[in-house]
Amino acid sequence: MDMSQLKNFIITAEQGSMTKAADLLMLSQPALSRSITSLETELGVPLFDRRNRKIVLNRFGKTFLTEAKHILQRWDHTRTSISNMVDPESGSVSIAFVHSLGIAYVPKLLKNVKEQEPKFSLSLQEVNANAIIKSLLTNDIDFGFATQFQTFAELEYQQLFKDNLVLVVSIDHAFAKRDEAITIDELIEEPLIQYSPGTELKKLLDAAFADKNKAMNIAYEGLEINSIIGMVKANLGVAFMAESIVDSLSMTGLKKVAVENFKVERPIYFIHKKQGFLSNAATHFKQIVLDFHHLPHR
Repeated sequence: MDMSQLKNFIITAEQGSMTKAADLLMLSQPALSRSITSLETELGVPLFDRRNRKIVLNRFGKTFLTEAKHILQRWDHTRTSISNMVDPESGSVSIAFVHSLGIAYVPKLLKNVKEQEPKFSLSLQEVNANAIIKSLLTNDIDFGFATQFQTFAELEYQQLFKDNLVLVVSIDHAFAKRDEAITIDELIEEPLIQYSPGTELKKLLDAAFADKNKAMNIAYEGLEINSIIGMVKANLGVAFMAESIVDSLSMTGLKKVAVENFKVERPIYFIHKKQGFLSNAATHFKQIVLDFHHLPHR
């Protein structure tokens, strides 16, 4: 038995679906199934009842789920305690954030952190929201920064700020030459450059257009923010971007365009486990983040 097997079991038990758990863990379903089967073989009992492609924790599984969580928390506590003994002043903090926050927000926040705690060792991951949640649930990172459509009972979410999504076009686009706002009917006639499937930004935009009973004219899909910026500058389509990003960029070649009666906001959350051990460094990092946003400590 190893820690990865325990993590795989916990995520599968909480998702109640091998398919969903495999997606969250970024494993193939056969690989996840082998991991669970190996664990059951070692324990000598089945942990799930399999019913028509559905899996349900049995009484052995329910008992083991509680123990598995305790084992992982204790392991994380032990690793951190040893680390603090080796170098109690510096400490190490591991964080993950979605791609769009890496352009302006995260650098500004981390500059503030390093000014206060120059000895901190910061481990950074720039990934999608699903990967952040997986890493938090399996104790691979201390904190995550992301927008979330789905919440998990084991995680604590504290909203840091809201960011408007604004329409951005090339300065060569016809919309760039207008002073007044465009209508959504005009917008849906334009080729739209959309984010990767499964990302929170795409979910937000999909929901906003669905709420207006409008269909997007998607020209390109599956891109991250830096590629989208380049595509818009080349006048290959229009795109929605977080206003904080647009305001931080050199707008050479780009222009913001208002859309009548169409507002999309994305909340940005500071996410961590509700229970579990936090090192001195992680606890202090949390305080710095909350102070940075003038929020009360919890």
